[in-house]
Amino acid sequence: MQSTTQTSDAAPSLSTASTDFVDSGSRVSGNEVTAAIKALADSSVAELRFLRVDESESEICLTGRVRSFYHKQLAQEAIRPVAEGRLVVNRVDVCMGS
Repeated sequence: MQSTTQTSDAAPSLSTASTDFVDSGSRVSGNEVTAAIKALADSSVAELRFLRVDESESEICLTGRVRSFYHKQLAQEAIRPVAEGRLVVNRVDVCMGS
């Protein structure tokens, strides 16, 4: 899976976030903003911009928290057009607090 790490004292932006994989499988990696990350970053729903996107050659995995099942589905559908045949795994938690 792909993880984002901060490489300087400044807050990372989408265009400068470093991405690396910790396992040795055949994975997508690099310093580029992926289409899936951009799809969520361009969303008008602020909660979607804070979700984590992990990508491999075979799947895109979403993790994080949103406040409604509707937002969970919006996140999934936002990245589906850029999945390019990969499996979309939606592990987003819905936390409906009072």
